[in-house]
Amino acid sequence: MKKRVKKIVIFFGIIAFIFSIIIVFFFQKFHSQFDDRKVLLELQKNNIRTQSNFIPFKNYKIHAIHIGDLKKPKILFIHGSPGVWFDFKNIFKDSLLRTKFCMISYDRPGYGLTNIPVQTSLKNQAQVAARVMDYFGASSEKFIVVGHSYGGAILEQSILDYPDKISNAIYVAPCLSPKYQKARWYNIIASGGLSKRLIPHDLSVSNMEMMALSENLEKNENRLCDINVSTFYIQGKKDVLVPYKTLYYYLQFQKNVNYRLMNDVNHFIPWSNPEIMIQAILDQKMKNESDDNLTEQNNQ
Repeated sequence: MKKRVKKIVIFFGIIAFIFSIIIVFFFQKFHSQFDDRKVLLELQKNNIRTQSNFIPFKNYKIHAIHIGDLKKPKILFIHGSPGVWFDFKNIFKDSLLRTKFCMISYDRPGYGLTNIPVQTSLKNQAQVAARVMDYFGASSEKFIVVGHSYGGAILEQSILDYPDKISNAIYVAPCLSPKYQKARWYNIIASGGLSKRLIPHDLSVSNMEMMALSENLEKNENRLCDINVSTFYIQGKKDVLVPYKTLYYYLQFQKNVNYRLMNDVNHFIPWSNPEIMIQAILDQKMKNESDDNLTEQNNQ
């Protein structure tokens, strides 16, 4: 019996080791294409001026980038897991958006140049997002907030905890369903032993976030019906990371949601289909202007 157990342990140890090596290889290959300095240079070549900010937060610093005039309406982008501020670089390149908005993106805790350690609590993540909005926004100013993947979960939490800071929510392939965001086999393998020591820092942070996500989302379910923020939801049916049925889950709680569900779109919309996000942002701006005009007419 002991020999059998030992063989099983050795077998799974080998599987974990091979899994870790594969993950490291592909992560390093992928990550080498996305270097902060290279992206800044790329944006500069496109005549896009970025300004780097280090925002005080307790005993830490949040690294954030803003593009454009701070007097203009503001968009906050929240990246996924793993990720960095420049995951939205293809959106930043849009000249029309740059004329109409100040665009802000930041490195979430555990990533990039932000030195806050990993936060597995969505409430803590939302607190960081709120601090970024406070730093850039005027008193009582509201933001359009875009959340991709895990960033969508943070957006949901931010709406629940800081509704006065958000005028519009744009979910992009968001992780919102407790059922569909339960830890998977590879999360469990990456959580302990040899795998945990071998995988790169960003993947380790991501794994810790994903292990706690389902429980975090479940805590919010009884509050979702209270959300009263203009919402647009973008989802592709070819998404292999976030099931498109997450949209149907969300619509159980929120009926007044505009959405776009597309057959041939995958999870990586900020890279593969930035034009969809750009159009959604412009549509939300038009809606805000229409609502403002209607309010003004009613007050006359």
